[in-house]
Amino acid sequence: MTLLNGMFDVYIDLNITLAVTALVWLAAKLVLARIGKRLAFTLQLGLLNGLFAIIVLSPAIVAAYHSMLAAEVLPARLPVNLADYAVAQYLRGGIGIPAEDFQSLLGLRSHMSESILAMEPGFGKGVALFLIAGFTYFALRLAVSFARLHRMLSGCHLWRRNGRLKLLLSDRALVPFSARGLRHHYVVIPSDLLAEPDDLGLVLRHEFQHLRRGDVTWEVALECLRPFLFWNPFYYVWKSEVERLRELACDQKVAEDARVDLRSYCLCLLRAAQAGLKKRQELMTHDRSGSVASVALLEVNDRLLRRSPAQKLRRRVEALMEPNRLHPHWGIVGLAVLPMVAVIFLTALSIQKPADWSQDRLMLAAIVNLERLQVINSFGQRP
Repeated sequence: MTLLNGMFDVYIDLNITLAVTALVWLAAKLVLARIGKRLAFTLQLGLLNGLFAIIVLSPAIVAAYHSMLAAEVLPARLPVNLADYAVAQYLRGGIGIPAEDFQSLLGLRSHMSESILAMEPGFGKGVALFLIAGFTYFALRLAVSFARLHRMLSGCHLWRRNGRLKLLLSDRALVPFSARGLRHHYVVIPSDLLAEPDDLGLVLRHEFQHLRRGDVTWEVALECLRPFLFWNPFYYVWKSEVERLRELACDQKVAEDARVDLRSYCLCLLRAAQAGLKKRQELMTHDRSGSVASVALLEVNDRLLRRSPAQKLRRRVEALMEPNRLHPHWGIVGLAVLPMVAVIFLTALSIQKPADWSQDRLMLAAIVNLERLQVINSFGQRP
């Protein structure tokens, strides 16, 4: 149970850290928008992916930090733990509630965690069943998505092959998309696109950018985390940001090529959307089961926080028409990102469970015992 408690604590810490980081990211976007600064989409996507990697690694970094403290490799830590800070403030008289109530508040998270893991009747059992049911449902959906993607790739025709990259032709794909397996990368092209060589060249440039930047791998990783984070709204906020920036960043890289005509590329996006919509209607007419292949990396049908296809297309075209976006020197970017990284680490450190027998905790326990003794003695006093 101790190992399970530790794993559950790490799970909760990751969710809290993701929520705080998402809020910091949205706040930074708002500030930049207010001052009229627009960063390049490729830079924004790189920052998001980098911050997410730091979030995932934060428990290991925190564990390494505590190990170095225990080995006295680092000096005595600063009071960054929120619970320790709250206890220190209480002992200084900054918090004016009964000591027993304050101690109960400090132990609320531990009590709730133990209740959930032990599946105690009521709250604990309800939350545990909710988490198990949600994990099972989204894990099954993920498995179905992989199976449908595999089935679709198997039904495609091999057009060309270059090393681990396979170009496939599909009669059922609504739009071009990229995918990957354990060994190979795939670019699936609707067969109708062969009749439009100009559009085909632009589409291949776009999809190759996805593969070159590792977008497919990031998308698969985020989808694999969905069964664990399905209940966290900030996961969907983060994923929506990544999906939006992923397409805009690829559009930006393709448009930066001097050999690409911007107007032709925008018209290509429009024709691809029209062709996809037309094919969807045709397939839905002949296939009443609704199993139309609309996979884009992995098929995702969620409506939460997602714009309509028309809004997405309009945003992509408008982004291509915007003036040059800022792409500052990497040193400036590093200085700007450093506070966000510091927020992640401070959040991960501050929400850790405090030591059970610190000096301040012992003093708080002594105050609680004194209050209890006072209550007991008051019953023996005459009114």
